[in-house]
Amino acid sequence: LKNVIALGAGFIDGLKLGGNTKAALLRVGLLEMAKFCKIFFEGVESGTFMESCGMADLITTCYGGRNRKCAEEFAILRLRYESSDTFDPEGCNRLWSKLEQDILNGQKLQGTPACKEVYLLLESRGLLESFPLLRTIYEVAFLGNGVASITEGIAVKDQPIAHVWNI
Repeated sequence: LKNVIALGAGFIDGLKLGGNTKAALLRVGLLEMAKFCKIFFEGVESGTFMESCGMADLITTCYGGRNRKCAEEFAILRLRYESSDTFDPEGCNRLWSKLEQDILNGQKLQGTPACKEVYLLLESRGLLESFPLLRTIYEVAFLGNGVASITEGIAVKDQPIAHVWNI
């Protein structure tokens, strides 16, 4: 999940929206990660998300990982050509493949396939509306929605922290 959130962080960086917006994305991303894990996995401890394997790993991935880097370039290229029709689902997939080949020297992205899998799982359970950030990342990355729409996924509505953390 951290690699999916890192795609969103890359979109924020490509839009040059700054540190506060990126921090908001990380906050919502961590909340959605915790919520997702509590729904789909038994025995998840809320405190785990505050450990190095949770928040710290998410921060590192969203500031320096290959998924963030490729997503930033994806956003820059999308903004450059946003008026064209090349960003239908096929065009998005072609762009991800090109960026992976051009930037990663043989390494593979983990966030893009994970994003598709998470979206399909949430969609099959009727939970997309409960995960606005994960949904929006997918819509930008694979449906061709405008990159600037990433900010719509950051707005948290009716999702109190106490509910996610069982406080």
